[in-house]
Amino acid sequence: MSDARTAVEKAIESKVIELAHALGIKDAHSLNPEDVLADKGWLDSASLMELLIWFEDSYCTEIPQEDLTQETFGTIRAMADYLERRGIL
Repeated sequence: MSDARTAVEKAIESKVIELAHALGIKDAHSLNPEDVLADKGWLDSASLMELLIWFEDSYCTEIPQEDLTQETFGTIRAMADYLERRGIL
């Protein structure tokens, strides 16, 4: 795994943890890149939208509606894979 890929996965993990803490989830501390975010229960719908907006802003991309799927954005690894497929990473 490249250093850039590792940095992206860590940045996404940090943002998810930040959002979870903002919701008062104190035990949010680390994620495996393949953990399904919805299964963790750390984010509500508003937090998920904030994560997607942050993702678009951070990686200078717009996500088409048809790309907003569990397969594309359900895990940290899937999000990094998406950037690779788009030629951003």
